Amino acid sequence: MSEPASSPDVPRFDPARRRAVTFALALISATAALEGTVVSTAMPTIVGDLQGLSLYSWVFSVFLLTSTVTMPLYGRLADIHGRRRILLLATSLFLIGGLACAFARSMPQLVAARGLQGLGAGGLLPVAIAVVADLYALRERARIQALFSAIWGTASLIGPLLGAFLTLSFGWRSIFLVIVPLGLVSLVLEATQMRESWASRPEPFDGMGGATLTVGVTALLLATLHEPGTRGHLPLRLLMFAIGAALLAVFARLQAGREHPLVPLTLLTHRETAAPYVAGALVGTTIFGVDTFVPLFVQGARGGTAAAAGAVVTPIMFFWATSASLGTRALVRYGFRATARVGTILITVGCGALLAAALAEAPVVWISGACALIGMGLGPLATSQMLAVQHAAPETQRGVASSLVPFFRALGGALGVGTLGGLLSAGLDRHLGAAADVAGRLLAGHEAALPPGITPLAVRHAIARSLLPVFGVMLGLAIVNLAIAGRFPGRADDPADQTPRPTV
Repeated sequence: MSEPASSPDVPRFDPARRRAVTFALALISATAALEGTVVSTAMPTIVGDLQGLSLYSWVFSVFLLTSTVTMPLYGRLADIHGRRRILLLATSLFLIGGLACAFARSMPQLVAARGLQGLGAGGLLPVAIAVVADLYALRERARIQALFSAIWGTASLIGPLLGAFLTLSFGWRSIFLVIVPLGLVSLVLEATQMRESWASRPEPFDGMGGATLTVGVTALLLATLHEPGTRGHLPLRLLMFAIGAALLAVFARLQAGREHPLVPLTLLTHRETAAPYVAGALVGTTIFGVDTFVPLFVQGARGGTAAAAGAVVTPIMFFWATSASLGTRALVRYGFRATARVGTILITVGCGALLAAALAEAPVVWISGACALIGMGLGPLATSQMLAVQHAAPETQRGVASSLVPFFRALGGALGVGTLGGLLSAGLDRHLGAAADVAGRLLAGHEAALPPGITPLAVRHAIARSLLPVFGVMLGLAIVNLAIAGRFPGRADDPADQTPRPTV
């Protein structure tokens, strides 16, 4: 990116430099994906070493929280100060956080270190995909986006297995240390091979907007991190929701009056960008929802093992990674809208098959097949979302525009799963009473501790009946997403699609 090109779709790197930077971006993306999943299988060992079981969930939650709320901030900073500087900052924070995790001596230290690591992770994917958009024309960009999806899916699949191997062979601290050499290679390539496409612009960073957005989204996410359906937490959850909604309303008002807003509101009101964002939030609920509730159905309602519960959702990541490459070919030929529709149709059929399998008490293999259909739809839809936004947004807003795609996906997933979890707990309360206690005892293998008169079979039936509305809502959201896909931009070269784009 030595000099600005005359067209935003003209590559700015010589071929060798561009390949080196693409490798660096792929490497750091794979590392971030590994770090997001490799921790899960090591957590029992970590808790046994550091104690602090009460902070178990926060090792995951704080990473999700800090990485999500910082995505739009990184995107806007990359637009103002250039991609290279911000990517170097994010990579450095990610590596420092990983080292801090490896040397943590207590659970509070580990939680704090994971928060720092999340602060870095929040900038890796948004800035990396903005750099890809700068480097490649649409046809090439689609192919690179498919490659990144495959890398991300593969890394997410092998993460738990790698975590188990490293923990057993070298101890749990090795799962954090293994990212250091990979991250350093990426950091060196970013520092030596990347060149900014433009100098820092004199636009100010909207600090007040960033503060209200960050605190507002944090409040919403904290509300969902409480155990759903826990009555003692309900007033606090409602308070956090109210605070979050109020602060986001203040944020929107601030952005409307800013000459240089953190998030240009035109990105949220223009059909060409708003539709992919809404679709991302809804599909985030599908991704998080399947990953959360399908294993619960297999283990809690069907009596499967923890290994079987995890294996049943494996096809999602596998078929997501493989279908992304097919989706990119379709996107170049048929356009954003048609490709997104194919993806949402597959997701809708998969969610319908999931509900039907639960209603018919079909074998677990049918549930796994439904997950495969959902994964096959995620590849085309996710690729269409990102590339449609990058096509519609002007180059000066491409960083923040790109960052909002994973931001809305993560935010929609967290809020959606929190709401669905409340629906599940309400159903368990209705069928059993003392939902968390009774169902929790069964899931923990303490069948002898069930209250008198409540059999394990009764609890399994209650879990199954309580999950049916959850799967029904997921199907409904998939149908809504099918309608939203019709609002995506058409083909990139379609004259009818060349409506005025958002401007600075």
